[in-house]
Amino acid sequence: MTRVFIPLDSFAVACGADEIADELALAASRGGHDVAITRNGSRGMAWLEPMLEVETDEGRIAYGPIEPGEIAELLSAGFLTGGAHAKRLGPTEKIPFLAKQTRLTFKRCGITDPLSLDDYRAHGGFDGLTRALSMTPQAIVQEVTDSGLRGRGGAGFPTGIKWKTVLETEDDRKYIVVNADEGDSGTFADRMIMEGDPFCLIEGMAIAASTTRMATGYSERV
Repeated sequence: MTRVFIPLDSFAVACGADEIADELALAASRGGHDVAITRNGSRGMAWLEPMLEVETDEGRIAYGPIEPGEIAELLSAGFLTGGAHAKRLGPTEKIPFLAKQTRLTFKRCGITDPLSLDDYRAHGGFDGLTRALSMTPQAIVQEVTDSGLRGRGGAGFPTGIKWKTVLETEDDRKYIVVNADEGDSGTFADRMIMEGDPFCLIEGMAIAASTTRMATGYSERV
Protein backbone atom coordinates (compact mmCIF):
# COMPACT_ATOMS: atom_id res chain seq x y z
CA MET A 1 0.00 0.00 0.00
CA THR A 2 1.24 3.48 -0.89
CA ARG A 3 0.62 6.26 1.61
CA VAL A 4 -0.15 9.72 0.24
CA PHE A 5 -0.38 12.83 2.41
CA ILE A 6 -2.76 15.64 1.46
CA PRO A 7 -3.03 18.57 3.91
CA LEU A 8 -6.29 19.52 5.60
CA ASP A 9 -4.86 22.90 6.58
CA SER A 10 -6.94 25.99 5.74
CA PHE A 11 -4.46 27.16 3.10
CA ALA A 12 -4.55 23.82 1.30
CA VAL A 13 -8.32 23.40 1.56
CA ALA A 14 -8.85 26.91 0.19
CA CYS A 15 -6.74 25.90 -2.81
CA GLY A 16 -8.64 22.69 -3.51
CA ALA A 17 -7.10 20.02 -1.24
CA ASP A 18 -10.45 18.38 -0.52
CA GLU A 19 -11.24 18.09 -4.22
CA ILE A 20 -7.77 16.69 -4.89
CA ALA A 21 -8.17 14.07 -2.15
CA ASP A 22 -11.49 12.96 -3.63
CA GLU A 23 -9.99 12.94 -7.11
CA LEU A 24 -7.06 10.76 -6.00
CA ALA A 25 -9.30 8.33 -4.12
CA LEU A 26 -11.51 7.88 -7.19
CA ALA A 27 -8.60 7.55 -9.62
CA ALA A 28 -6.83 5.06 -7.36
CA SER A 29 -9.97 2.95 -7.06
CA ARG A 30 -10.59 2.94 -10.80
CA GLY A 31 -6.94 2.28 -11.61
CA GLY A 32 -6.48 -0.51 -9.10
CA HIS A 33 -3.89 1.43 -7.09
CA ASP A 34 -3.58 0.46 -3.42
CA VAL A 35 -3.46 3.93 -1.88
CA ALA A 36 -4.03 5.15 1.68
CA ILE A 37 -4.71 8.88 1.92
CA THR A 38 -3.70 10.66 5.12
CA ARG A 39 -4.90 14.22 5.68
CA ASN A 40 -1.94 15.78 7.43
CA GLY A 41 -1.26 19.30 8.66
CA SER A 42 0.64 21.90 6.67
CA ARG A 43 4.43 22.11 6.60
CA GLY A 44 3.98 25.88 6.60
CA MET A 45 4.84 26.57 2.96
CA ALA A 46 1.64 28.27 1.83
CA TRP A 47 3.00 29.00 -1.64
CA LEU A 48 3.26 25.24 -2.32
CA GLU A 49 -0.23 24.31 -1.13
CA PRO A 50 -1.77 21.95 -1.76
CA MET A 51 1.52 20.08 -1.41
CA LEU A 52 1.12 16.34 -1.78
CA GLU A 53 3.64 13.90 -0.35
CA VAL A 54 4.06 10.25 -1.25
CA GLU A 55 5.83 7.81 1.04
CA THR A 56 8.67 5.98 -0.75
CA ASP A 57 11.72 3.93 0.19
CA GLU A 58 13.79 7.13 0.23
CA GLY A 59 11.31 8.98 2.43
CA ARG A 60 8.51 11.34 1.53
CA ILE A 61 8.63 12.93 -1.91
CA ALA A 62 6.75 16.22 -2.31
CA TYR A 63 4.81 17.61 -5.24
CA GLY A 64 3.24 21.04 -5.39
CA PRO A 65 1.40 23.21 -5.71
CA ILE A 66 -1.11 20.72 -7.10
CA GLU A 67 -4.40 21.85 -8.59
CA PRO A 68 -7.67 19.96 -8.96
CA GLY A 69 -7.63 18.11 -12.26
CA GLU A 70 -3.93 17.22 -12.17
CA ILE A 71 -4.14 13.82 -10.47
CA ALA A 72 -4.43 11.79 -13.69
CA GLU A 73 -1.30 13.45 -15.05
CA LEU A 74 0.57 12.81 -11.79
CA LEU A 75 -0.39 9.15 -11.76
CA SER A 76 0.73 8.76 -15.37
CA ALA A 77 4.09 10.24 -14.39
CA GLY A 78 4.62 7.64 -11.68
CA PHE A 79 3.70 9.88 -8.77
CA LEU A 80 3.02 6.90 -6.48
CA THR A 81 6.66 5.83 -6.73
CA GLY A 82 8.15 9.33 -6.64
CA GLY A 83 8.32 9.68 -10.42
CA ALA A 84 9.55 12.72 -12.35
CA HIS A 85 7.09 15.55 -12.92
CA ALA A 86 7.30 19.32 -13.39
CA LYS A 87 5.87 19.82 -9.90
CA ARG A 88 8.09 17.27 -8.18
CA LEU A 89 9.90 19.06 -5.35
CA GLY A 90 12.05 16.13 -4.28
CA PRO A 91 12.46 14.76 -0.75
CA THR A 92 10.34 16.94 1.53
CA GLU A 93 13.02 17.37 4.18
CA LYS A 94 15.45 18.70 1.54
CA ILE A 95 13.20 21.54 0.40
CA PRO A 96 15.33 24.66 1.14
CA PHE A 97 12.69 26.20 3.43
CA LEU A 98 12.75 23.11 5.67
CA ALA A 99 16.33 21.88 5.26
CA LYS A 100 17.85 24.54 7.53
CA GLN A 101 15.21 24.33 10.25
CA THR A 102 15.22 22.47 13.55
CA ARG A 103 11.54 22.40 14.40
CA LEU A 104 10.36 22.30 17.99
CA THR A 105 6.86 23.75 18.32
CA PHE A 106 5.93 22.62 14.80
CA LYS A 107 7.87 19.35 14.81
CA ARG A 108 4.75 17.23 14.15
CA CYS A 109 3.01 19.69 11.80
CA GLY A 110 2.82 18.13 8.37
CA ILE A 111 4.15 14.82 9.69
CA THR A 112 1.12 13.36 11.43
CA ASP A 113 -2.62 13.09 11.00
CA PRO A 114 -3.67 15.88 13.40
CA LEU A 115 -6.93 14.11 14.24
CA SER A 116 -5.31 10.80 15.19
CA LEU A 117 -4.44 10.22 18.85
CA ASP A 118 -2.55 7.08 17.91
CA ASP A 119 -0.40 9.05 15.47
CA TYR A 120 0.19 11.72 18.11
CA ARG A 121 1.32 9.15 20.66
CA ALA A 122 3.54 7.43 18.09
CA HIS A 123 5.42 10.71 17.62
CA GLY A 124 6.08 11.47 21.29
CA GLY A 125 2.67 12.83 22.20
CA PHE A 126 1.92 13.02 25.94
CA ASP A 127 5.52 12.17 26.89
CA GLY A 128 5.84 15.67 28.32
CA LEU A 129 2.63 15.37 30.33
CA THR A 130 3.68 11.98 31.69
CA ARG A 131 6.97 13.44 32.85
CA ALA A 132 5.31 16.53 34.31
CA LEU A 133 2.93 14.43 36.39
CA SER A 134 5.93 12.78 38.03
CA MET A 135 7.32 16.16 39.16
CA THR A 136 6.28 18.72 41.74
CA PRO A 137 4.70 21.96 40.50
CA GLN A 138 7.65 23.91 41.91
CA ALA A 139 10.13 21.76 39.99
CA ILE A 140 8.21 22.25 36.76
CA VAL A 141 8.07 26.02 37.21
CA GLN A 142 11.79 26.08 37.89
CA GLU A 143 12.54 24.00 34.79
CA VAL A 144 10.35 26.21 32.62
CA THR A 145 12.05 29.29 34.08
CA ASP A 146 15.53 27.88 33.51
CA SER A 147 14.63 26.96 29.92
CA GLY A 148 14.01 30.60 29.02
CA LEU A 149 10.65 29.73 27.47
CA ARG A 150 8.66 32.81 26.51
CA GLY A 151 5.20 33.58 25.20
CA ARG A 152 4.65 33.60 21.44
CA GLY A 153 3.11 37.07 21.46
CA GLY A 154 4.86 40.33 20.73
CA ALA A 155 5.92 40.91 24.35
CA GLY A 156 7.65 37.55 24.69
CA PHE A 157 6.90 37.48 28.41
CA PRO A 158 8.77 34.73 30.35
CA THR A 159 6.49 31.72 30.85
CA GLY A 160 8.14 30.76 34.13
CA ILE A 161 7.11 34.05 35.74
CA LYS A 162 3.52 33.59 34.57
CA TRP A 163 3.29 30.06 35.95
CA LYS A 164 4.97 30.97 39.24
CA THR A 165 2.55 33.85 39.77
CA VAL A 166 -0.51 31.67 39.14
CA LEU A 167 0.84 28.79 41.24
CA GLU A 168 1.40 31.08 44.22
CA THR A 169 -2.02 32.73 43.89
CA GLU A 170 -4.42 31.36 46.51
CA ASP A 171 -7.86 30.95 44.99
CA ASP A 172 -10.51 28.24 44.85
CA ARG A 173 -11.04 28.81 41.14
CA LYS A 174 -8.35 29.12 38.54
CA TYR A 175 -8.89 28.92 34.80
CA ILE A 176 -6.56 28.39 31.87
CA VAL A 177 -7.62 30.21 28.72
CA VAL A 178 -5.95 29.66 25.36
CA ASN A 179 -5.76 32.87 23.38
CA ALA A 180 -6.58 31.30 20.03
CA ASP A 181 -6.84 34.66 18.32
CA GLU A 182 -5.11 34.86 14.94
CA GLY A 183 -4.46 38.57 15.35
CA ASP A 184 -1.03 38.47 13.75
CA SER A 185 -2.10 37.80 10.19
CA GLY A 186 1.50 37.74 9.01
CA THR A 187 2.48 34.56 10.83
CA PHE A 188 -0.66 32.46 11.38
CA ALA A 189 1.24 30.67 14.16
CA ASP A 190 -1.84 29.99 16.30
CA ARG A 191 -3.87 28.61 13.41
CA MET A 192 -1.06 26.36 12.25
CA ILE A 193 -0.60 24.68 15.63
CA MET A 194 -4.36 24.30 16.20
CA GLU A 195 -4.95 22.77 12.78
CA GLY A 196 -1.71 20.86 12.43
CA ASP A 197 -1.08 19.54 15.95
CA PRO A 198 -4.12 20.20 18.18
CA PHE A 199 -3.30 17.50 20.74
CA CYS A 200 -0.02 19.32 21.40
CA LEU A 201 -2.04 22.36 22.45
CA ILE A 202 -4.23 20.21 24.70
CA GLU A 203 -1.18 18.55 26.23
CA GLY A 204 0.37 21.94 26.90
CA MET A 205 -2.83 23.13 28.57
CA ALA A 206 -2.86 20.00 30.74
CA ILE A 207 0.75 20.54 31.84
CA ALA A 208 0.14 24.20 32.64
CA ALA A 209 -3.13 23.45 34.44
CA SER A 210 -1.76 20.62 36.58
CA THR A 211 1.30 22.69 37.46
CA THR A 212 -0.61 25.78 38.55
CA ARG A 213 -3.58 23.89 40.04
CA MET A 214 -6.21 24.92 37.50
CA ALA A 215 -9.25 22.70 37.06
CA THR A 216 -10.94 24.24 34.00
CA GLY A 217 -9.71 25.32 30.59
CA TYR A 218 -11.14 27.15 27.60
CA SER A 219 -10.18 28.21 24.11
CA GLU A 220 -10.98 31.89 23.72
CA ARG A 221 -11.62 31.67 19.99
CA VAL A 222 -11.66 29.08 17.24
